[in-house]
Parts: sequence; C-alpha cells; structure tokens
Amino acid sequence: MQNRNKTKVYSHHFLVMGLVFLAMACGGKEKHGEDLQQAYKLHSEATHIRKQIADELSKLNDDTDSTFVRTYEQDLDSIKLLLSDWDEQVVEIPGFDEEDHEHEGHDHSEKVEQELTPEQHLEVQQYLLTEIRKIAERINQID
Repeated sequence: MQNRNKTKVYSHHFLVMGLVFLAMACGGKEKHGEDLQQAYKLHSEATHIRKQIADELSKLNDDTDSTFVRTYEQDLDSIKLLLSDWDEQVVEIPGFDEEDHEHEGHDHSEKVEQELTPEQHLEVQQYLLTEIRKIAERINQID
C-alpha cells in the first residue's frame, strides 16, 4: 500500500512539473508570437513607405525641367543608393504571408531570417523602419 501511495505522489509531481513546463513553454511562444506580429506590422509599414519613396523618385526622375534635374541629381542618386542599401537589409518575418507588399527593389535574406530570434526580428524591423523614414525625410526635402 505504501508503494502505491509513493507512485501516486511521484505521478502527481511529474504531472504538476509537466503542466508547469507546458505553461512556461506556451507563455514563451505567446511572447514570441507577439514579437513576430509586431515585427511584421513594422515590416509592412516600412515596405509601404519604401513603395511611396520609389513612386516619388520615379515622379521626380521623370521631371523634364533640366534645372531641377541638375540641381537635385546628386541628391536623387544618393537616395537611390540609400534605398538600394536598405533593400539589401530587408528580412522577411517567418510565418507571415508576404502577399501584402511588392518585392520591388528588395529581396529577403532567408538565411538571416532563419537565424534570428523573434526578439531580434522585432529589433531589425524597428531599425529598418527608422532608416526608411530617414530616407523618406530626405526625399521630402527635395519635393
């Protein structure tokens, strides 16, 4: 009888420990899910701004006013270079459908995205959004 009680106690301890570990694991995944959702939101905002910049650049480049082109040619070339550098840094968020934005001008780095934690994805997207906003400010100064 005493062995049976010990077995029940041990079984109960394992069950409780299993539930605790499960709760901890689920809580962590929830946080990771939140980080990735926020990262995707920032990614979408950044790519939207990127498209607006591309549209504005196209419009400015089509300007036939030779004085304008001569005056701002270096600035426009600089912005194109900044966009190209930004495009090379773009990282896709795993688990999210990328149909919401065009991949015009940028290609996602799959190797990097697989190596990042959800928290790192969020940090990268915060950085990319900040950088694309700076580029947008530069083009708005020309406009």
